[in-house]
Amino acid sequence: MLRQILATFVILAAAAAWWFPAPLLLRTELIHWEKLYEARYAPSGFRGARKPFFQSVSKPQPLTQFIASRTAGQVVTGTDPAWGGIFSRLEANLAQKGAAVSFVDPKVYPFSVLPGTSRYLEWRDAEGIRYLEYQVIPAKDFESHHIPPEIEFPYRQHWALLLAGGAGAMLFGFVRGGTAGLVAGSSAGKGMRWSAVLALLFAGAILWPFLYQNVGSGFSYASILMGGLFLIGALLGVWLFGLQAALLRRMIGGGCLAHFTYAPEEWTRFVEWNFGEEASEKMALWWLIFAISLVIGLGFMAVMRDGASVWVFGVLMGLMAFLWILAVLMPRLACRRHLRRTGEVYIAKDGIYLNGSVHSWGTLGARLDSVEFNTKPLPHLHVVYSYWMVAGRSLHVTRNCVNVRVPVPAGQESAGRDVAKQLQEPA
Repeated sequence: MLRQILATFVILAAAAAWWFPAPLLLRTELIHWEKLYEARYAPSGFRGARKPFFQSVSKPQPLTQFIASRTAGQVVTGTDPAWGGIFSRLEANLAQKGAAVSFVDPKVYPFSVLPGTSRYLEWRDAEGIRYLEYQVIPAKDFESHHIPPEIEFPYRQHWALLLAGGAGAMLFGFVRGGTAGLVAGSSAGKGMRWSAVLALLFAGAILWPFLYQNVGSGFSYASILMGGLFLIGALLGVWLFGLQAALLRRMIGGGCLAHFTYAPEEWTRFVEWNFGEEASEKMALWWLIFAISLVIGLGFMAVMRDGASVWVFGVLMGLMAFLWILAVLMPRLACRRHLRRTGEVYIAKDGIYLNGSVHSWGTLGARLDSVEFNTKPLPHLHVVYSYWMVAGRSLHVTRNCVNVRVPVPAGQESAGRDVAKQLQEPA
């Protein structure tokens, strides 16, 4: 499990770096005072028709005084020759794109020497006096500006390294390299690993608004809330599957009532028979749910007689089609998994390991309901256990029953009967 956790950390770190914004950016804009002056004192269009009124209220002042009134106490004079190249680039952008706005890292020289108390930079050279307006923008305000992605997310310039790290972590943690052990390859081991991986992902959903300084938006609150709820579920999964993994280790270590192995033809015969039983059970359950849904859907349409009721009926039938696919596929997938290798079974007082699947009834809310030893059509133990589950829109609590059939090898029927008696004894 440690490999998967480390790999998930690396993948999350690569994704976080890809979307990690710069903590601060400096917005710079080349100011053309002549245009602002003209717009103030010689407006065109609708406002131009009212020019005499504006001039009567606000008498035009000299351009130098107009500039001084707006920059008073907020201007710093640039002396470094590097500013000449910056102004040239902004003027080139203005000529090409019609805008002289840029975003830069405030730590880059010469922007790093700009005082935070000022707002304008004055630059004097042979071409005259020019002004640059600058403003510090925190990451939480980036969405209100049109910032190029390569500037907003500075780590994207290392995209090759991020891609290689994520791909390497995927290969290291999630591509199987060799044969997994009995515990690691069981449903308990896989469930614990994937629950831990999901717990990390949901923890990331909680932390990213704080990491990106984005707390306050509706999406960030939804991410924190949903991430918290799903994190609780994932941690619960780690705990439950961890208990099953501990149970399996105890059974392997000798704490079991029986340990069965099978001849290949004997195991194949059981798998084929068990497939037929599971398929018939799931289809019988599907027909029951389908009949109830059909009655409810048709009754709703008969009473309401509107388009909404037809949509409700269509959704119900679509759901039933999906459940039918599950009812058909799940037994087939289980059959294929069991046929990949010859079966092995461990039986303990509080659980069963059946060729990769761990069933336990010693956890909170679970119980063993019945145990039977049957000889036809082949010797097997029929174990039924149940656990609490929450279902429905009203979140009512009900018990879900699970049927487990455990084959008993030929010649060990007496051992199978003894196991059934021991399981039936009160704990």
